Amino acid sequence: ERGAVMVPLVQASAESLPLKDGSFDLVFCDHGATSFTDPYHTVPEAARVLKPEGRLIFNMSSPLHDLCYDPVKETVTQSLQHMYSEIRKQSWDDEVTFQLPYGEWIRLFRANALEVEDLIELTPEEGAATTYDDYVPLGWARRWPAENIWKVRKVR
Repeated sequence: ERGAVMVPLVQASAESLPLKDGSFDLVFCDHGATSFTDPYHTVPEAARVLKPEGRLIFNMSSPLHDLCYDPVKETVTQSLQHMYSEIRKQSWDDEVTFQLPYGEWIRLFRANALEVEDLIELTPEEGAATTYDDYVPLGWARRWPAENIWKVRKVR
């Protein structure tokens, strides 16, 4: 096929990648490794495989979403359900999620030679619809960001 690019796929733990140091310009994750594994393992590993000036870009739930999530109702509420300092690891019968307070994310990035370029706090545009009401009701997401996109760059 004209213009086709072959991309090898590697299945591995985000906490221990079988890849060479400094071998990627970009590491991208949409939830997955940055939501369901300990960021104190995955962020250093992503930084290890990035080339200097490489970027780590990932999407995950916002701390506000996690703070307002009621595991009994299985949805977000309009009030805080958890202590901000205690949202690092949340476990339920069939799921575990990780989250850090903003300052802790920044310190973790710095400790791994990563510099924040942007933090995008997502809210839906006017007229938007959703197919993810089980994740967060549209009305809630219009008021508060349910997800964040972090854009960080390896500085050395």
